[in-house]
Amino acid sequence: MKKIDFKILLPNVITLSGLCFGLSSIRFALEADFNLAILCILIAGICDVLDGMLARHLQSESDLGAQLDSLSDFLSFGIAPGILVYMSIFNLNSGIGAFACLVFIIFSCLRLALYNVRLETSKASNEEPDSFFIGIPTPIGAILILLPLTHSFMGYEWAYNNLNFVAGYIILISGLLISRIPTFSIKRKKMLVKSKFTFLILFSLIALSVINFLWLSINILAFAYLLSIPFSVLAWKRVPSKSN
Repeated sequence: MKKIDFKILLPNVITLSGLCFGLSSIRFALEADFNLAILCILIAGICDVLDGMLARHLQSESDLGAQLDSLSDFLSFGIAPGILVYMSIFNLNSGIGAFACLVFIIFSCLRLALYNVRLETSKASNEEPDSFFIGIPTPIGAILILLPLTHSFMGYEWAYNNLNFVAGYIILISGLLISRIPTFSIKRKKMLVKSKFTFLILFSLIALSVINFLWLSINILAFAYLLSIPFSVLAWKRVPSKSN
């Protein structure tokens, strides 16, 4: 009997754990437990980061892992947040809301398919795909469309009185998923913060903020990400192979 290689198995286990949290998010959304539904999506996001980092660290990247990762991302960051927003903000009573959530889910699927195609192309041509994403990643898109719901947890219920605006916002974020705008990748080899001590301090501050002020921290981090997009475009233009 062939011995199981846990080095290869472990990243896939984390990916499947993220998938379970995505499925749990849908369950909690259907049960109107919206806080837990968002928390499950956030934990799925952590799993999504960890599985890739672990696979690269252990040098156990595989075609199976890549396919599992895409399927898990589609469910956790496409289907789950779309259902959650529709169930919570639009409350099953808005045609434009249903349309916007469907657009987000479909564009999430397209985004992941395009990412896989670009990844395979870069592998075939021996290019380095790790510095930038093209468009915003699906986990970031999921967090961005959930911001109006997080505002209600902080006592700001504006979203329920502006359904058309929220629907337009969701469609805009959906468009960013499949846009050609370059955005920073967390996989990039050159760290923005080069000092390990500074990185540890920033990481600790962010972790403490998320633990104590979850919804506010999510909004601040999401806003900071949006502000980083112009800088990512400028950085992308400075790369010689991109500017030619």
